[in-house]
Amino acid sequence: MNAKEYLSQAWYLDKRIKTKERQLDWLRSHAAYVSPKISDEPKVTVSGRRSPVEEAVVRIVELETEINNSIANLMMLKQEIGKAIRSVNNMECETLLEMRYLTFLSWEQIASQLDYSQDYIYHLHRKALGLVKVL
Repeated sequence: MNAKEYLSQAWYLDKRIKTKERQLDWLRSHAAYVSPKISDEPKVTVSGRRSPVEEAVVRIVELETEINNSIANLMMLKQEIGKAIRSVNNMECETLLEMRYLTFLSWEQIASQLDYSQDYIYHLHRKALGLVKVL
């Protein structure tokens, strides 16, 4: 794995978390439409089968657990990546790498905040990647 692939892991994990959060929002909004059927007669259920309401709740809880685990993994990964970035020992390069790989800013945002041209940002990025020691 090269330096760019290593540093990009957090971005991809963040995107996966956001996708799961959108799925969770959808599930929550649609779970309200899942309602049990109420009747005077007792319902005999096939053993091992859940009602639609139970299925919706179980899926929501499972997805929440997945999201929480992914967030914990993202936090650990960002710490690891932060350590690799700090090993660069060049303030300018470290700043660029943190902006790109820890806060996920676009190239335009980085250039604007650092008051550099986008071409110089690309040049500095190549230099910074060459200084990263993949753990």
